[in-house]
Amino acid sequence: MARTSDSPVLQDTPKPPPSPPTTPPAPMAFNMNPYTQGFQQQNWGTAPSVFGALPSLPVTTTPPRSIQPDSVTFQFTQFNTTVLNCQVVGPQSRVAYRIVTEATTPSCTIWKDNESRNIAMVQWQPNATLEIRGVTPRQRIRDWLRLSPDQSQRTMEVRGIHFAWAPIDGFICLYRTQTSAPKVLARVARAPSMVLLELTQEAMQMGLLEPCLVATVLFVCGHNID
Repeated sequence: MARTSDSPVLQDTPKPPPSPPTTPPAPMAFNMNPYTQGFQQQNWGTAPSVFGALPSLPVTTTPPRSIQPDSVTFQFTQFNTTVLNCQVVGPQSRVAYRIVTEATTPSCTIWKDNESRNIAMVQWQPNATLEIRGVTPRQRIRDWLRLSPDQSQRTMEVRGIHFAWAPIDGFICLYRTQTSAPKVLARVARAPSMVLLELTQEAMQMGLLEPCLVATVLFVCGHNID
């Protein structure tokens, strides 16, 4: 998407034709307290991976139980060679979002809602930057998903609240920091033909859906975000 000096970074485009429904993903489950998993003691090293310094996601072949009875799962599917061109299917098997990277402008990826409104954009060159409407102004991805000194997690700030993504039991889990009783609010998993993002109702109420959608793609797209 070309950017001009007299137009906003996030511009809306005409709504595409509706896509057929897809089969909803099976629910997932995980331990609610990340501190019980010992991830802070693990040394993930500096080997390259799709997460930067965090480990690659293993493929989940056996669908576990839901995190909570009312949690919400979104599936990234219908890949056009990459997660940077895919559909995000939500409840009732409806397409809720699309991630678009035009072949003519591969350095730009846009997140669109089901009314084709642009909600986020990443420009990969010259330095990877992002902007999320109503969440964060344009900034370097590495500053929004900041890698901890021990490379065990990435911190993320949304509306003044600090969160962290960390690998737990083969998943990338989100929890709130600076609290005496941290609990997992969202989780990213990789299935054989899709990527899954599950959020608790608390996460939804905190407005974490769209930031998590963006973070999920950044984690699994293969681009260097540092």
